[in-house]
Amino acid sequence: MRQPTPHAERHHRGDLGVRKARQLAQANAQASEKAAAAALTLQFLDFIADGRTYGETMEAWRSTCPRMPIWEDAVRDGLVRIENGGAMKSSRIVLTARGRAWLGRNKS
Repeated sequence: MRQPTPHAERHHRGDLGVRKARQLAQANAQASEKAAAAALTLQFLDFIADGRTYGETMEAWRSTCPRMPIWEDAVRDGLVRIENGGAMKSSRIVLTARGRAWLGRNKS
């Protein structure tokens, strides 16, 4: 015959369930953020692939949201580079070989 679980043990098990639920929710949120960032990166690289100036790019992709800095991430990750042709605003933004490969792998 099964003995009743003491209150403290039942409470501890409940805490574990809550912790696991929080961890799962956090993992799902992180996965959603990564998927959103990947989708925006794809749109950004597709935009750049058409040939854009720094001015056009900054106008279209400037972000005040620190959680989705697609432009900054693409530069940091080596997906795009700035080809300076004089004035910064008229400099060209181009895909790097890595950026072209990323776009090719992820574009449907």
